Amino acid sequence: MTSPVRAIMMPRPNANSDAPGGRATSGSEPPVQHSPAVVHLPAKPSGEAPSRGGHTAASLEPVSRFIELEIEARQCGDLDALRYAIVNSARQLADYEQAFLAEPSANGQWSITRASSVVKIDRQAHLIKALDSWLAAPEHAELIARCEPRLANVVSEATQWNLRSKVLTKPYAFWLPIKTRDGRPLAALLALKSENWRPQHSAMLIPLAGAYGHSWEALCPKAPVTVQHLRRYLSRSKIAISAGALALCAAFMPVPMSALAPAEIVASEPRIVAAPIDGVIDDILVPPGHWVEKGTPIVRFVDVKLRNDFEAAKRNKAVADARHFKVLQSAISTQKDMQDLAVAKAEYEVASAELTYAGELLQRTVIKADRSGLLIYSAKSDWIGKPVAIGERLMEIGDPAKTEIKIELPVSDAIALRQGGEVALFLDGDPLHSIHGTVKITSYRPTLTSDQQLAYKTFASFSDTTARRIGLRGVARISGETVQLWFYLLRRPISSIRQRVGL
Repeated sequence: MTSPVRAIMMPRPNANSDAPGGRATSGSEPPVQHSPAVVHLPAKPSGEAPSRGGHTAASLEPVSRFIELEIEARQCGDLDALRYAIVNSARQLADYEQAFLAEPSANGQWSITRASSVVKIDRQAHLIKALDSWLAAPEHAELIARCEPRLANVVSEATQWNLRSKVLTKPYAFWLPIKTRDGRPLAALLALKSENWRPQHSAMLIPLAGAYGHSWEALCPKAPVTVQHLRRYLSRSKIAISAGALALCAAFMPVPMSALAPAEIVASEPRIVAAPIDGVIDDILVPPGHWVEKGTPIVRFVDVKLRNDFEAAKRNKAVADARHFKVLQSAISTQKDMQDLAVAKAEYEVASAELTYAGELLQRTVIKADRSGLLIYSAKSDWIGKPVAIGERLMEIGDPAKTEIKIELPVSDAIALRQGGEVALFLDGDPLHSIHGTVKITSYRPTLTSDQQLAYKTFASFSDTTARRIGLRGVARISGETVQLWFYLLRRPISSIRQRVGL
């Protein structure tokens, strides 16, 4: 039976030119031409005398090596071990001098990734750069796309394609693609020699490439079938165009305009406790956060001066009362002091009014709660010994069952809000869950906050009736009118540019 043959690519001989520059040579190796030709290599070398069993010991030796290499390839635990075996172990079938492994990237660009006899290649080496440029040559794209084994003269091709060829000392190359069962290229073995390749060597490497491809495919992580089809039919430019079209369509999607602002849970409709007089706070009688009943004393002012004024007013009233009584007796008996009676009576009335006023001021030195509720203020140490003016806000008395959200919306993030707009509160203590509410009222003018920033005060009511602790802080997201996505993303940059440039 006739032995099968395999067709591979190899250079055609040319009697008038050698590999590097096309000059006549007299060496032992026949000169080659740049363009490749198809020749047929027999699977079994001719010229060997068959033995009595049909095979000689010399013919069985490559077969046993082939089997050993195939077993080694299938026993590799990962792709790195397989890559190392491809560039190093294949030398047992073909006595090449140097071998490299080329792999395609995601965009189809081939490059050298492994080399024989070394663990890691140097990407800056001149030989690696020369081989990468040879792989990336436009004239080489069609030959690689065929995904077929071929013999080539790298020096001749590099010279013809105006590439670096001085560092290529081993001109005769064997390009052996390693591919999957459906023909998709995975890598390629690039074996270099100083002499021409023998047909029997290349013929043994071709079936070994099939074993390497099968092992490579088994070690590769399996991608979904849909992803494989997309990679096959979609190029990078098509993906970029599709992504750009989707982004352009998404830019006109309607989204609600929203802004983030610091927020706090406060009492709804609290009773404000203000300073009734000008004075210095002596003590706060109830700690912060405690429940107080109506009429309970909560604040006491320093009353030394007011108490002395009250005592002096009491004595002045007694003096005026005695003088008025004396003038009244004298006027009745002698009719002489009738004109002084009106003056004494007026002085008595003035002294009585001063005593009443001093008594009222003395009573105001102690502030009593005018309703039952939770006493809300910062701390005693912030107020004891502090002088306050009349009407200055000291604390609040609120109902813990009636709370709302106070939002301080910065002027730079101010958006058009409407009554009933959605609010989502994320508390600092529970940032993974949101509390929903609706906008009740927004101030028309910004005011200074505690950190000296201008902000609009916005109050929102909770959507549920759950009681929440007064004083909890967090971040609120306020939703306003519906706008297009591009305006939502570029609102701040547009505003900044308009403020700086005036466009």
